[in-house]
Amino acid sequence: MNIFISTHDTFLSPCLPQSVSFKEECLHKPKDECIDAINARVLETPAIFGNPHVVNYDVRKIREETDEGYNLVSLRTNMDTTTIGGLLGDGMIWYPYEWCLAADNCYTIGPWDCDVGIPLTKEECCKMIKDSVPTADMNGNYLECYFEYPVGTSENPVQTNRIIIHTDANDVVVHIPKNE
Repeated sequence: MNIFISTHDTFLSPCLPQSVSFKEECLHKPKDECIDAINARVLETPAIFGNPHVVNYDVRKIREETDEGYNLVSLRTNMDTTTIGGLLGDGMIWYPYEWCLAADNCYTIGPWDCDVGIPLTKEECCKMIKDSVPTADMNGNYLECYFEYPVGTSENPVQTNRIIIHTDANDVVVHIPKNE
């Protein structure tokens, strides 16, 4: 979703001047209310957002157990994009749901440590995880990996005018949005 901001400033820098979060304006509030509040803040202080003419709202619904792709485990890479760092930078990978072979046969899978002294490559970590859960679930799906790249990498470059907003199924903001 792109929102056009009318300012007389020009877009000056490809580097993020500073990361700005929107906890008070957005957390646990409806997405549209959040976007309105961010638009007002950008208009008030455009320089701290890189003087954008367009704000790109990257709205992402958080994955739920009933969503397509529930069987994907997210592997966050390090900044090198070839090794796994995990969400907290400690190499740990977590899967948020139980793995169910039948409605009455569910169990916890993970976590997995993809930094055993040195970070494992994306492929090594994925293989280790998939090997630990070799059985399809009750829907016939196997555990699969997808790679998530930190902001600032070539796969996910900094965009001074991008604001990532995570919402739940009701369009309520569940994480603190920030420009990145």
